[in-house]
Amino acid sequence: MSRRRWFTHGLPVIGVVLASLGISVALSVTAFAYFTGAGSGAGSLVTGTLRPLTILAATGTPVSNLLPGSTADLVMRVTNPNSTAVTITAVSQGGGVTVVGGSGCTSDPGWPGTLGISGVSVVATTGLGIPVPAGATISVDLPAGASMTTASASGCQGARFHIPVTVTVQR
Repeated sequence: MSRRRWFTHGLPVIGVVLASLGISVALSVTAFAYFTGAGSGAGSLVTGTLRPLTILAATGTPVSNLLPGSTADLVMRVTNPNSTAVTITAVSQGGGVTVVGGSGCTSDPGWPGTLGISGVSVVATTGLGIPVPAGATISVDLPAGASMTTASASGCQGARFHIPVTVTVQR
């Protein structure tokens, strides 16, 4: 009778052990399938092109005046028509200087080969980090961004100078 009791009481224990082994095997198979799964596919993307910024002369009184042999602030208004922000990294001269006013002060008719007698130019500036938000217009003031040589004609006194600039940006 003790033998029979062992089977009666032992059967549920063996069932639990077998059930535990079955769960363990199922988990191992699931984990194995998860780690050895493979797949493939393709992706694509489209790159955009940044639209040029609009650069205008700022209005108002300059912070500093341009004098022969010195530099002055270059002030401009920059509009970013893009849907993403950009950063201005460099500014350089983009064309000949046009002189308005003065007496006998001439523009640069064939820049950069033929310069007028204004002696005015943009100081090439690199290493800038001026953020321009998407769709925004900001005022940019570059200290010492314009220069005038000592060879500038005295007739350039009181003249205004329109200097085309090239602005380098990065996204």
